[in-house]
Amino acid sequence: MIALINQCETSVICLLSEAAVCLETVLAEGQKPANVDIYLMWMNIERCRQIIQQLHGTEKDQLYSHVLVNLEQTLNNHTDILQAKIKQLNGNESTGTPSTIADGAKKRKKSPETVSDSEKSQRRSAIEETIIGKGGLMFDDIAGLKDAKQALREAIIMPLHYPHLFTGGIKPWKRILLYGPPGTGKSRLTQAISSEINSTFYCVSSSDLVSSWVGESEKLIKELFHHATNQEGRSVIFIDEIDSICRQRNSREEEHTRRVKTELLKQMEGADNSDSADKIFLLCATNCPWELDTAFLRRFQKRIYIPLPGKEARKVLMKIHTRDNKIDLTDTEWDQLCERTEGYSGSDIANMMLESLFGPIRDLQASTHWKQRQDGKFMPCNPDEDLSIEATMSSFPPEKVIPRNVALQDFEKSVQSHGRTVTEVELKRFDDFTTSFGESG
Repeated sequence: MIALINQCETSVICLLSEAAVCLETVLAEGQKPANVDIYLMWMNIERCRQIIQQLHGTEKDQLYSHVLVNLEQTLNNHTDILQAKIKQLNGNESTGTPSTIADGAKKRKKSPETVSDSEKSQRRSAIEETIIGKGGLMFDDIAGLKDAKQALREAIIMPLHYPHLFTGGIKPWKRILLYGPPGTGKSRLTQAISSEINSTFYCVSSSDLVSSWVGESEKLIKELFHHATNQEGRSVIFIDEIDSICRQRNSREEEHTRRVKTELLKQMEGADNSDSADKIFLLCATNCPWELDTAFLRRFQKRIYIPLPGKEARKVLMKIHTRDNKIDLTDTEWDQLCERTEGYSGSDIANMMLESLFGPIRDLQASTHWKQRQDGKFMPCNPDEDLSIEATMSSFPPEKVIPRNVALQDFEKSVQSHGRTVTEVELKRFDDFTTSFGESG
């Protein structure tokens, strides 16, 4: 009798251990940031639910029996959620048993086109959300980058405006890669393109194409190119941070990641066929070109380096960022400022200029003496100036307070607190890559 009891206890412990392993497997799979295997989750929850039902049928203790009922209900709810997602992925197939799930997976592998209209509609909506309209930024608003602008005009703008020029052997570029340090203007160039053309412009990031569900990323990529091909005229697809999708392949990467790369390569090659050869222009950007797989690199007809702005470009950038403010700088002082910002990126300059413009605002809060202008407004002044008024900023109506002009000392303070963010080591790496694979913009 004792041996029988011990045998029963051992059997219960084994079942509980198996149920715990199932739940741990589901939890680990669900915490993945991407490529979640929903079928594995479903089967483990289903097995755990069967174990709980088996234990509940033999449980005599009322308290434990109540706990098992609640646990079974929770598992039923999770099963329903996963079944609904599997049903969606399989095109509304029945998902009642593990064999049905397996059949659905097989069908999905054999016929990836067989999906529900609702699922297609969801992917189409996701792609349509990446389409951007005309912006206000033009090429003339971007300092420097002469060669990059010229290449983009030749590839996108001129073929749309002057199609009769591209005949015979003269074909516009179809795929261009922009690379360079962060903050050098790669994204701004694409914004300017969207302002200067009348065709459909897709602005896509890796997050728009990478799904946490196995197989969804490939479908989104396929939908993107299919949608662009079916538009009137020539469509432009811009993929930012392309390196996050197309890193160099290796033996340790997961199968889902390899399939995503294969699908993107397939679509890039498909865009060259006779039916859609002139329908799509692909523009990509990256801060890490050396991380791109060589199969992708060679498919870009031009690989343009977007470098840090030179001295004259930095001066133009500074004046662009301050054109709506009152600045007290001579030409010599502008040149001095350009010398001190050697190695700054476009975003470094933007941050530094913004900090400079705050200088007069900060002085308003600390000022103790003011002078009244002819228009009735009050401006900070030195205590020894004639007709100065001793007061604080809050003593005047807000609309009557105006700051002084931005001066050289404001910029000098800002330069001290906002240094360059791109190192010489990084620049050397970009130079080496350009020598081997690219061209300077």
